[in-house]
Amino acid sequence: MENFSRRKFIKYISLSPFLLAGKSFAIDKSTRVHIFLPEKPFEYFYKKGKEKGGRILVIGGIHGNEIGAYKTADILVDTEIEKGELIIVPRSNFISVLANRRGYNGDMNRKFSKISQRDADYRFVISLKELIKAFKPDVVLSLHDGFGFHSLNKNHWGQCLVIDEFNYKNFPLYKIAKFVIDEANKKISNRKYKIPVYCTQTFTSDRHLEQRKALTGWCLNQDIPAFCLESSKQLPSLKEKIKTHFYMLDGFFKIYGVKIKPSFEYILSNLNEFIKGNSYYLTASINGKLKRVKNFETIKIPKGCEFRIVNFGGTRGTFPVAHGVNLNWKDFYIRSSLTIYLKDDYKKVISFNIKVV
Repeated sequence: MENFSRRKFIKYISLSPFLLAGKSFAIDKSTRVHIFLPEKPFEYFYKKGKEKGGRILVIGGIHGNEIGAYKTADILVDTEIEKGELIIVPRSNFISVLANRRGYNGDMNRKFSKISQRDADYRFVISLKELIKAFKPDVVLSLHDGFGFHSLNKNHWGQCLVIDEFNYKNFPLYKIAKFVIDEANKKISNRKYKIPVYCTQTFTSDRHLEQRKALTGWCLNQDIPAFCLESSKQLPSLKEKIKTHFYMLDGFFKIYGVKIKPSFEYILSNLNEFIKGNSYYLTASINGKLKRVKNFETIKIPKGCEFRIVNFGGTRGTFPVAHGVNLNWKDFYIRSSLTIYLKDDYKKVISFNIKVV
């Protein structure tokens, strides 16, 4: 896969008089500390069973504030495949996940038909599209958490299975979706939480033109069937959101011949085993000298030094973030102080301060 390098942002950070990004400014570097953060990854996980079956691609985290979606995809990474092939992209928009925002650089799910190379999401959108083209899945499943309950309000996107058309080319989208929700709804006792099919008529109506720019619309134009699985943000817990996604995923895996181990039934009965924290650590380098950083520590760094985060650990969603700094930047200068968080997705797990002396 082509390696798309990060766009360089050369501008003054207007939010703070103490930060400068990039290296093109004629600044006195001897009076500042140069901060280097790791580049945000585009991670995917490929799994293949011993028995032949279908090929499914599961995507989470296109919208960074839809926690049930990317947590569900992340749990799948910890499973084994007995039959078929599976690719999981748990956090396709990791920057927005860390920010806990729908789209830190705008709505990434409106950038699949066309995106500028200057867009900060360009590397992630192109990487995802290239992955889909290379894998050639039988189906793409895009996981989301929508607002409300579609069964109660047809304008709400939560708790439904979204298709772009009833039929598209040779793909019987509604027939497939109907089987999935019929299987899922057998496991849902609360009528409010039942899952209907929501057809947006993306290509035959003007009501949802924005869907032509979305991932599923792009996939269909590539002759790949795609579905949008929506839990509701108004479900009472993260577990309920994850359950909704797994109810639907179970149906798709049956249709397309992919079998996981442990089974969906086991995962649903033992979610606490799969939703757990971890031990976190962070190691930095100050002018080449390694230092293990402690929580709430203040690190005094002489002017003219370089500070790099070289290693950290926790979960797959763990990553360092500089407070008040554009999340797209990976290096910049400070001349006074800075707070850095180690986050587990959107949650702060380690916090420390840098003070220039």
